[in-house]
Amino acid sequence: MAARLTDEQKKRIIADYVESGSYRATARKNGVVADTVRRIVQSDGGIVQKATQKKAENTLDMLEYMDSRKGQAQGIIDTYLEALADPEKLESASLQQIATALGIVVDKFTKTTPAGENALSKLDEVLKEIGGVV
Repeated sequence: MAARLTDEQKKRIIADYVESGSYRATARKNGVVADTVRRIVQSDGGIVQKATQKKAENTLDMLEYMDSRKGQAQGIIDTYLEALADPEKLESASLQQIATALGIVVDKFTKTTPAGENALSKLDEVLKEIGGVV
């Protein structure tokens, strides 16, 4: 006969299920079978609903926090961009370091839009032309 799960293990299984939404993934993560996960989750549907609601609230809280810090984050980004444009720093950096930094900046500013995909393609072409970097 298999050992009974502790209350702590059951809580972990419920939390993992809320996170993944999958009986099988939760079962693999916790070393039990999917039927055990299903039984635990279905035995107290209210707790799953509460955990799901709490997860949504935590997500909203984090988004609100990030929004409240947007100005500070933008200031930090501006500082880094200025440092990347510093001629002395560029002189001492290798071509690979410059290409990597440029790639990161372009990727973060443009990749999520169709225009950004075009910009990345054009950047690749330019980098190939100036020395086969890509």
